[in-house]
Amino acid sequence: MIRAQSLEVAALFRLAHVSDLHATRVQFSGLGELNAKRALGWLSWQTRRRHKYRPEIAARVIEDLVASAPDHVAVTGDLTHMGLDAEVAEAATWLARLGPPERVTLVPGNHDAYGARSDHWVMDAWRPYVNSDVSARATFPSLRVRGPIALVGLSSAVPAAVHLATGRVGPAQLAPLGDLLSDLGARKLCRVVLVHHPPTRADVSWRRRLEDGPALCAILARAGSELVLHGHTHRAARDTIASAFGAIPVLGVPATSSSVHARRGAYQVFSFGQRSGGGFTIARELRELDVESARMSSRGSEPL
Repeated sequence: MIRAQSLEVAALFRLAHVSDLHATRVQFSGLGELNAKRALGWLSWQTRRRHKYRPEIAARVIEDLVASAPDHVAVTGDLTHMGLDAEVAEAATWLARLGPPERVTLVPGNHDAYGARSDHWVMDAWRPYVNSDVSARATFPSLRVRGPIALVGLSSAVPAAVHLATGRVGPAQLAPLGDLLSDLGARKLCRVVLVHHPPTRADVSWRRRLEDGPALCAILARAGSELVLHGHTHRAARDTIASAFGAIPVLGVPATSSSVHARRGAYQVFSFGQRSGGGFTIARELRELDVESARMSSRGSEPL
């Protein structure tokens, strides 16, 4: 990772990051969508989650994001509460608010994989936001190159047991990842890895962990990456992965629709610049919503 040396360099590219929208309405289309996990999820939504995650908050955050006119938007999963078919269709309208598919890149989250048909988000409404540049199939790792930025998407969304919110990338994605990252590095691209679950264990309990996080971290340490973005923790989490190229920042963001003060709705923007000696500078700005006034504010820009 090449750290930012100065914020004076004009940004070559601005990438906005949102996660955990949780803004869809919970509507079952039939008993076929019901399972034990969804039954407990519905009870959780009825008793507390629908009060904590509010679509009007997500709408205000997205309005501010769109007005900031980033070059691209990364979405790291959990658009839905329980991955219901009606939610998946509604989530497509939220993606459209963020921008057209060529300017929005998506990876799914564990709430999007609550059902047995955990791939329905790929097969239907969300496919244009998932596809790689070189493939019409929604497969992972995905790759989208935008200007100097290479967005590498990983899916950690797998159906988990009741009471668990774990994720797994799996060997089919991990096997080609190292060579892909090395190739992108040789092409002098700034590699941004997107995954819902944080690969490190900071602030993540055993029941919410990425099961193969150590394997993913080992690949990132060997091959390198300039930035890893995730969701899942519903907070502005920050960690690093030690690599042969320096420390790789691993950054999360609060849930887009959250009304909880300590984790209120927010998004972050990364400004990438070019160093004169090669490599990239990266600066991060976190913009948060004051729920009572409906005003967005910034914590200011900081170098990574």
